[in-house]
Amino acid sequence: MSVPLPVLIVGAGIAGLATALGLRARGVDCLVTEAARELVPLGVGINVLPHGVRVLTELGIADALADVAIEPRAIEYRARDGRLVHSDPRGRHAGLPFPQLSIHRGNLQAALYRALLERHGADAVRTGARLVGLERRGDFVHAVFEDRRQGGTLRFDAEAVIGADGILSAVRALLRPGEGPPRGSGVLMYRGLTWAKPMLDGRTMVIAGVHERKAVLYPVRPPRRDGLQLLNWVAEIGERFGADAPVGDWNRPVDREAAAARFEGMRFDFADVPALIRAAEVCLSYPMADRDPIDAWVDGRIALVGDAAHPMYPIGANGSSQALLDAEAIAECIAARPRALPEALLDYQARRLAAANAVVLANRERGPEKLLQLADARLAAGPVPDGEPLLDAATIEAVTLGYRRIAGFEREALEAMASRPRLWPRGAGARSS
Repeated sequence: MSVPLPVLIVGAGIAGLATALGLRARGVDCLVTEAARELVPLGVGINVLPHGVRVLTELGIADALADVAIEPRAIEYRARDGRLVHSDPRGRHAGLPFPQLSIHRGNLQAALYRALLERHGADAVRTGARLVGLERRGDFVHAVFEDRRQGGTLRFDAEAVIGADGILSAVRALLRPGEGPPRGSGVLMYRGLTWAKPMLDGRTMVIAGVHERKAVLYPVRPPRRDGLQLLNWVAEIGERFGADAPVGDWNRPVDREAAAARFEGMRFDFADVPALIRAAEVCLSYPMADRDPIDAWVDGRIALVGDAAHPMYPIGANGSSQALLDAEAIAECIAARPRALPEALLDYQARRLAAANAVVLANRERGPEKLLQLADARLAAGPVPDGEPLLDAATIEAVTLGYRRIAGFEREALEAMASRPRLWPRGAGARSS
């Protein structure tokens, strides 16, 4: 029998690739498997908050993103009529030691993937391997995969298996066979990317409306030579405006004209939402969904990270950042106790489970976007004269600071971590391990 791998990671998304880079930088061998036959840049825009950028910086990835990401100056929360509720400075513009990054998800995944292959060789990732079974065999786990490239079956033994395979995780399904599908919110999100004239100053994120009818707009690339900039947009509609799509129906292409027609009223002086939808390079629909928090991500030598562990509503721009925190924590815990992996995985769970579950619940309560609900209630109560704030400063501070503390990117926490050394120095060349 072959010697088991130290760690097998299922899923080559952001969580899985960052976990692999963190483990290998700490001297722990691992293999990443991915169901897709080829890793191509899929998806739309995401935001990585300062605590997530800190992890990317330590992994030596942040510098590689400078040309394909935007460092937003602020998030502007705006009422349904476009009126400014609050401008919230972001990252270094708020005096934090790390920036926030707005980026195409595929560009971030590609940077992580490229770094893993350059540093550790093509054998670090096995694509076209779809997990179909896990079996505990004493001091290791036997994993069975469908070989989607050459046919037949692939089998691996590993001292630990990490499920990093998203909200529809096969690893989680094997651990919790009766759990069922994700939990729908009743909100359908249309998402896409459009080359357009820069919005406002070209470095601002805007969230306008209310939860059941809302637009989220932000640039994800610097302007190209013709002056146009790639703008990520999300247009959300609730059940009272149209039923949610079936939960689990992800990345579904939809007709641009039909989607735009549902948002004809969302025209602001800073952006024309239906025009952006009609001109989009890609137009997809997603159900806004999560799963109820669970009290265990670890079962012996099997653990969950990222969306496999704690899928959350895309509110507060926190999903990818929480996945990066998981990746860092599990790599550190395994490297600290490589001869006692079940205990190391429990250390990881103790470090991250309560914190991430708190973000899931905070996002269900709208997180920082609670400001929009409060502003909408203020407008519904009667006319607000021009120039009069919709919300007072104390209310705004309580909502925004409270969420930063729950999510883990308040100033004190980031400053305490800013002096940590890079695991991979700036400018270091590729190597194999």
